[in-house]
Amino acid sequence: MAITTLKTKQLTDAGLDKLFAKSKKHWLTHAKRAFNYMAQLVNPEEIHPDDLIATLVVALELDPKLSDYLDKNGLKQKYWFTNFAEYIVDEVWDEL
Repeated sequence: MAITTLKTKQLTDAGLDKLFAKSKKHWLTHAKRAFNYMAQLVNPEEIHPDDLIATLVVALELDPKLSDYLDKNGLKQKYWFTNFAEYIVDEVWDEL
């Protein structure tokens, strides 16, 4: 699902926008990998931003940079991975 204004505010309040900005290249790499995976399954011109989320969430759940940040800041809910994935795709879509 595409990022909403409310989710963006929650991510910003949690400082995840700063984490993204600090390591944009890192998060862009994850998004590109998700896009390339989808491009193996369908025509790249048919890919929509939401198509990348499930694949990207798995990568983020395994990413120690994000896990450490979430743990350090007491953000234990699983939705942070999905919301951050949506944020990443929203921020880098034009670069994909």
